[in-house]
Amino acid sequence: MEIIIAPCAYKVAGMTIALTIAIVLIAALLLVRLRLRVELSPERRIVFLGLGRTGPEIDFLRREVLIKLSGMSIKRFSFERHAPKIRPASREKTTTRERNITKSRKREFPLRLFLKVLPQCLVAVWEYVAGFLRTAVVERAEGEIEAGFGAPHITGQVYGCYQAALAIAPALESRIRFIPVWSERSFSGSLRMNVAWPVYQALWLSVLFIWRLPIRQLLRLAIGQKKGDKHVK
Repeated sequence: MEIIIAPCAYKVAGMTIALTIAIVLIAALLLVRLRLRVELSPERRIVFLGLGRTGPEIDFLRREVLIKLSGMSIKRFSFERHAPKIRPASREKTTTRERNITKSRKREFPLRLFLKVLPQCLVAVWEYVAGFLRTAVVERAEGEIEAGFGAPHITGQVYGCYQAALAIAPALESRIRFIPVWSERSFSGSLRMNVAWPVYQALWLSVLFIWRLPIRQLLRLAIGQKKGDKHVK
C-alpha cells in the first residue's frame, strides 16, 4: 500500500509546487509597473515605454531604438534603413487582388451606423484616457524653462505668474524652474518625467475600455453592408 501511495503523494506535491510558483510569477508580473519615461532637452530626446526597466527606448536625435533588459542594453538598431526592393507581383497575385477589390466594392459602409456608434466610442476613449491619468504614479517630474518674450514687462508678468504658482504649490519649486530672459526673445527648456502604472491597473482599464465599446456594431461597420440592404439590424 505504501508503494502505491508514495508516487501519488510526490505527484500531488509537485503539482502544488508548480501551481504555487505559477501564482507567484503571475502576481509578481501584475505588480510590475508599466513605465513611461520622457527626456526632452536640446541634447536628448528620449522616450522609453516598457515593463519596469525592460522595453524599447527611442532616441529621436540619434534616430535609433535601443532594446533594454533590466536596464542593460542588449540590441540597437537605426531608423534609417534601406527600403526593400519592390518586386513585380505575379499575374496571379494581381488577379486575386483585383477580385478582392471588386468584391469589397459590393459592400457599403452606412454613415448612419457610424454616427450612431461614434458617441459611445468617444465616451469609451475618454474614460480610458481619464482612467490612465487618474491612476498614474508620477515617479519623477523635473523641468526647466528659459524664456524671454521680447518686451521686459511681458517677461515680468510671466515670471510673476510663476512665482504666484510657487506660492500656491511650493513643491513645484524643486520640480519646475523658470529662468527669465530679459534681453531678447528666446525659448528653450528641458523635461524629465517618469510615469508608471501597475500592470493590473492597466489590464483592468483595458478590459473596461473593451466592455464599453459597442463591439457588435463596430464589427458590422467593419464588415460593411451589402448593397441593396435597406436596414441594418
